[in-house]
Amino acid sequence: MNEMRLAQNIRHALCRQVLLKDTRGAVAVTVAIMLVVLLSFAALALDISNAMIAKNELQNVADASALAGARQLGVIYQALPQGTPYTTYTVNRSTVENAVTDVALSNQARQVAIVINLADIEIGVWNVAPRTLTPLTVVGPTGVRVTARRDGAANGPVATWLAGIMGINSMNVVATATAALTGTGTLLPGEANAPFGFDQVFFNDPAFCNAPIQFYPTTTSCAGWQTFDQTPPNANTERQIVQGLTPNPPTYTAPQITVGQTPLPYIGGNLASVFPSLINLFNAKKVPDASSPSGSCWNITVPVYATGNTSTCSNPNGNYMTVGFATACVWNVQGVPAQQINATVTCGEVTNGAGGGGSFGTLGSIPGLVE
Repeated sequence: MNEMRLAQNIRHALCRQVLLKDTRGAVAVTVAIMLVVLLSFAALALDISNAMIAKNELQNVADASALAGARQLGVIYQALPQGTPYTTYTVNRSTVENAVTDVALSNQARQVAIVINLADIEIGVWNVAPRTLTPLTVVGPTGVRVTARRDGAANGPVATWLAGIMGINSMNVVATATAALTGTGTLLPGEANAPFGFDQVFFNDPAFCNAPIQFYPTTTSCAGWQTFDQTPPNANTERQIVQGLTPNPPTYTAPQITVGQTPLPYIGGNLASVFPSLINLFNAKKVPDASSPSGSCWNITVPVYATGNTSTCSNPNGNYMTVGFATACVWNVQGVPAQQINATVTCGEVTNGAGGGGSFGTLGSIPGLVE
C-alpha cells in the first residue's frame, strides 16, 4: 500500500514539473513577442518625430520661399511708372522663380538643402474673399504658392532610423505655403499725402475702379476731410495741414496710419477758407495725365474709413476707424463760388508698406502669408 502511494506521488510531482516547464516556455515566448512589438512601436515613434521635425523645417522653407516670390512682385510693381496699373503688367516669371529657389536653397530640412521644382511654384491672382489662388499666365499676378518636398520628386525622402524593423525605410514629407500682396494695411509717415478719406460704402460697388468721386461738398459724396493727428478738427487746423503739405519746403508730415489701430477725425462742416491753400497744393502736386478730364492729376493715397453705416454714405463728422487705403486722381479743385474737389478712383496701384488692409484697389508691396 505504501509502495502504491509513493508511486502516485512521484507521478504527480513529475506532471507538475512538466506543466511548470510548459508555462515558463509560453511566458518566455509571449515576452519575446511583446518586446518586438514594443520596440517596433518605439522605433516608429522616433521616426515619426523625426519626420514631423522635417515637416516643420520644410514648412519654414515653403513660407520663406513664398514670401520671397511675392515680395519680388511687390518690388517689380513699385518700380512701375506712375499710372501703370500692375494688372496690365507682364511679369518675368523667372525673376519670381529665382527669388523662390534662392531662398529655399539657403535653408535645410534635416540637414538637406532644399531644391524647389519649378513645377512646385504657382504664380497667380490671390482672391481674398474665397481665399483661393487663381493660376494665370504672368499678367498682374499677386500671389505665389510654393511646395517644398522631401520625397521621390525632390530632395529625397527622409530616411528612417529604426522603423526598418517594420519594413519602413523612408518617409515622404511635403509642405505648402502661399504668400500674396493684399490691400495696404499701413501707410508709413508721410505716405498719406492728402487730408481726405473715402467712405468704405463707396467700395460696395464692384465697379469702383475708375469711378468718379467728389471729396467736396461732403454732403453728397462718399468722402470727406480729415486732420490726421491734428486737433481740433476744424477749418483752421485743416488749412494749416494743407499749407504744411505744400512743397518749398513742406513743413508737415502725415503720421503713420495702420488699419484697425488708427481712428482719424473727420470734418463734416463747410471748409471754404481752406480752398485757396488747397488750390496751391493741387497746382504744386498735379502732373500731366491725358486720361483725366482736366488733362492733369494730383495722385493721392488716402485712408478708407468706416462710419458703421453700411448702406449709405453719410456726411463724415467724428472719429472713424481706418479699414484700408485707396488711391485716386484728383483732377479738379475749384474755389469760391463752385467749391468742388473732383477725383477718379484708381486701381492697380502698389504702395510701399505691408498688406493686411481691405480690398480697395490698392495693394501693399510687402506680402504676407495667406495660407
